[in-house]
Parts: sequence; structure tokens; C-alpha cells
Amino acid sequence: MDIHEILYAYCRQADLLNADANPGYFTDDCAAAYVPPGMAPAFRSTMELVDFLNAYFPNTVSSSHRISNVELLFDTPDAVTAHSYMYSSSWQRFSGFPAAADCHRWGRYEIRLRRTTGGWKMSHMLLLSAGEYGGGRIGEQFGRPWPSRFDS
Repeated sequence: MDIHEILYAYCRQADLLNADANPGYFTDDCAAAYVPPGMAPAFRSTMELVDFLNAYFPNTVSSSHRISNVELLFDTPDAVTAHSYMYSSSWQRFSGFPAAADCHRWGRYEIRLRRTTGGWKMSHMLLLSAGEYGGGRIGEQFGRPWPSRFDS
């Protein structure tokens, strides 16, 4: 349940456009990517992630994240691989609307969590898009291993 709560809290803070809340959900040395490897480099610390979100969120007027079908694989008692589906890394309305179209995204998160002295935290996160309405990303989930493998 603690792991589910971390995932839900992360989504809630994203919908509140609160980038500064993110360090509480990630390890300091996290690797987070909102696009597959090769499309853009991953953010390699909570500070890089917060800097990106502080620049990204002002372009967003509203969003609504949904996470479901959470599968957890306990690699050790202190390390978990999570796989979850999401509807829309969110529906998002951007400040340039209607010239900047709303984005609806369906896909999944691949996440690695570690138990820390401060509780469970995400050490790796990857967002994969199965498809978008209002964007061009599609089919990123194909050919992915289960369980997910993460760079160190």
C-alpha cells in the first residue's frame, strides 16, 4: 500500500503543477525519463527533474493523471519493480490552447523503487506512450522486457 500511495501522490502533485513536491517521491540519485531512451536523456537527479518540471509546468493550464493495473515484483525486500498503466500522462491543456492542442496519452510507467530510511522512493521511472491524441508518440511499449531492466 505504501508503494501505491507514492505513485498516487506523485500524480496528485503533477496535477497540482507542484514540481517542488517531487523530491519527496524520488531518490536523490534517481533516473527519470518521460520519453524512451534515445529520444532524450534521462534526468539523473531530483534537482534535474525539478528544474525540468519547473520549466514545463508553467506551459500547462490543467492536467489529470490516472494510474491503474499496478503490478509489483519484489526483487528483494528493499527493491521493487513496478509496472502500471496510465491514462494520460495526463490529459493536459496547455497555455497556448487552442493553437496548442490538448494532449491525451495512454501508456505505462516502468518504475524501480527502493526502500530508504524515509520510506519507499522511486529510483528509476520511465514513461512509455502507447498512443496519443494531440501528439505523435505511439507504440513505445512494444519490445520492452518484463521485468523491466534499468540502467544503474
